[in-house]
Amino acid sequence: MTTIPVITLETIQASLTEAEILDAVKGALIAQARGEVNSPPPGMLMLSNPEGECHIKYGHLDGSDTFVIKIACGFFENPKIGLSAGSGMMLVFNAKTGVPVCILDDKGWLTNARTAAAGALAAQAGAPSAVTSVGIIGTGEQAELQATWTCKLLGIESVTVYGRTASHVKDYVERMEQNGYSVTVAPDIPTLMKSCNLVITTTPSNAALIMADDVQPGTHIVAMGTDNPGKQELDAALFPRAAVIMVDDHNQCVHHGDLGHAVRSGLVPEDADIALGAVLAGVKPGRTSDDDITIADLTGIAAEDMAVAGLVWSRQG
Repeated sequence: MTTIPVITLETIQASLTEAEILDAVKGALIAQARGEVNSPPPGMLMLSNPEGECHIKYGHLDGSDTFVIKIACGFFENPKIGLSAGSGMMLVFNAKTGVPVCILDDKGWLTNARTAAAGALAAQAGAPSAVTSVGIIGTGEQAELQATWTCKLLGIESVTVYGRTASHVKDYVERMEQNGYSVTVAPDIPTLMKSCNLVITTTPSNAALIMADDVQPGTHIVAMGTDNPGKQELDAALFPRAAVIMVDDHNQCVHHGDLGHAVRSGLVPEDADIALGAVLAGVKPGRTSDDDITIADLTGIAAEDMAVAGLVWSRQG
């Protein structure tokens, strides 16, 4: 049998730049909006003792020579034993024969990078004309990546952060300041919402964190932590106030995103959203005025995994 090549994390990281990942993820979101992606619902395995989750996403982009199966794990107690909370790999197959062509041993790095890119693009898509500070709710690895990628894309150097655990907030501030950002710590979420008009949520919360009454006119919110049934970051009552609701995938967001809580509560119709990819393609507006409240609900889509995996594979050999 022919040995399947394994592409290491170091090789993967050397193969891509942030700009290339942004372009790939943007193209994937646009392709998703156009219906050019064949991607079944994701698989989700939930574990306990300790708490963990495994997501399996897979799909094929029309015309691509390959299809991809992505396995991503999140075990949130791992940092206590010196391990990253995220891990995983991607498997690339020949789309004409079904023969595996490579294993991307990315240890979850590609998932983190494509998620950061999607969040930054979603932030840009709905941001008001003047953003002074990016608000971040959460202090984990993705909270740092979302802040960094979004600030770079929008040319912002100031971050306001809220986290539940003081030691985690302290560590977050130190990491961000080492990277050259000015960081303000908010004592609570309502205070953060008063000082920030661009806010990104990055938590595994199972109850709403941002309440509708705390959101000021002109605020754009990117919610990217609600990627499983049972999770929630946004008050369902916020959605009727939104002038624009963008989603990475309609079915996923209705099924297990923040949008789904509002739909099931009867607060907005199921067709209240538009595709983020349509906004990125310039087909639909991300906002109509600086007074709009806008929301981007992100659940993570296989198209993004296919895009970055295909880019890595194309650079080999």
